[in-house]
Order: sequence, then C-alpha cells, then structure tokens
Amino acid sequence: MRVCEPVRFAKRRRACALVLVAAALVAPAARAMDLNGFLRARGEGDVALTWVDESYDRFWVGTTKVEEPALGEVSTRTFSLWTAYGLLPDLTLFANLPYVDVEGDGFAGLSDSGLQDLSVVAAYRVATVGQSDFVAAGGVRTPVSDYEGDAPVSLGDDTTDVLLRFVHLWRSGSFYWSQQLGYDVRSDDAPDGFPLYSELGWTVGRTTLSAYYSYLIADGGTDIGDPGFTFPSNQEEYQRAGAKAYIRASDRFGVSVGGFSTFDGRNTGDASGLWLGLVARY
Repeated sequence: MRVCEPVRFAKRRRACALVLVAAALVAPAARAMDLNGFLRARGEGDVALTWVDESYDRFWVGTTKVEEPALGEVSTRTFSLWTAYGLLPDLTLFANLPYVDVEGDGFAGLSDSGLQDLSVVAAYRVATVGQSDFVAAGGVRTPVSDYEGDAPVSLGDDTTDVLLRFVHLWRSGSFYWSQQLGYDVRSDDAPDGFPLYSELGWTVGRTTLSAYYSYLIADGGTDIGDPGFTFPSNQEEYQRAGAKAYIRASDRFGVSVGGFSTFDGRNTGDASGLWLGLVARY
C-alpha cells in the first residue's frame, strides 16, 4: 500500500493448530495479500482483528532517498478484519478488509482516512509431495470506498486488481518454510506487480515464532516527478523484513504481535511499524 508520497512530488494436534493460525498472520501492509500455504480444514476457520502502527520521515523519489518538510513524519494506523475459511479439505477462502488513517505532521497538513480495499483470494492445494505442499491461489482486490487514488496522501491506488499466487510450503516437525511467487494484474495505469514473500517459522509450546521477507517488484511505471506522472502509475517497489509471534491463550483464542522495517525501496516510504492482533478460531 502507498500510504503517502511527497507533496505532489492432543499436543501434536494442538501444535499443528497453533502453526496453522499463526502462519496465516503475514505481513501487515493493508494492501498485501501474501500467503504461506497453510490451509484450513473443511468447515473451520479463523478471524483476526489487527491494529498496525507504522511511520516514516524519509522516502524514495525514484531510487533517491529524501526528506520533505511539508510532509514531515507520516504516521499510518491500520485496523484490519482478516478471515480464512475452509470450503473443502484442499480449498480455503481468504479475505481482508482494512480501515486506514494516515497523516503527515508537516506544515502541509495532509491526511486521509476510511475503508480501503477488499481483498478476496481462494487458495487450492494442487499437490503434496513428501513434506511439501504446493498451493495455487487467485482472487481480486478492489476499493470499497470512494477515496482519491491520485494524491500525495492516499489510502491506496483506487484500482481493481487480479491477484495470482503460487506457494511452496515445507514442514518438518515444529519447523516450516514457505515461498510465495505472485503476480498482480493491475487496472488503469498502475504497473503490474510481482509480490515475493518468504517465511520461516518454529513452534515451541504455546508460541509460534517466525521471520519473513517481502519483496515487491513493479513491471515498469513512472518515478515521482516524471513529466505527466500519476501516483498510481509510479514504479512502487520495496524490500521489507519482519518478525512475529503468535501466543495461544486457548484452543480457540490467541494474540499475535510483530514488527517490520523497510530496507530498500523505490517511490515509497522508508517505513517501519509494529502490530498487535487478536485471533479467534472457529
């Protein structure tokens, strides 16, 4: 998600269930729909309410990192409703709906808030080979409110996109590793994207610990300040890394905490953030 740009410029069963819930709680970016390959049993699911607080005071114009006094420090608070439901033993439906509140404390006083984009993705396990699952997924992301996409501070790009994902998930005892290859077919003048996502996790007792790496690659696009550019048309790219923990309070409820940092980007903010989530299984 572009939140802001420069001004105009049994023990085993319990452990398994714990991994399934925790592994679903991926990177908190409001527009991301990253998957790690864990599906739900038929008729079972999860609901999560997540609060994310992220900020930055420097950003990339093209590949050059700059500051903008009119923008100041940009703070974004995101409240997301996320859910997963097992339609069939090998088919799970995922959905995410965020409410975003973003503002810059610079003298321009830029801000925006409201519901952003609804993402819905169906994921199907196409094969299991040894300790590996191979999952293919497809869905859509579309705005649910009438926000302005072509603005220096915006909830998103105001585009309707087709989301395609392919995931390899490997499990061994308490450990798992997953790799997502994605392709976002975007509408209007927004460039298509290739979201890559890697996750490594370990369950011990009631807690699952994991680390992840997220890399968004854009298929061309403009840089901020190019003649005739629009914000949705920007070649927005980033590399982020984060860590998270899921603590199971009971078989049905748990808490997720985590954080992330951006270490490289293009036409995006040098953001870092923390989040807290409440999860219920049903």
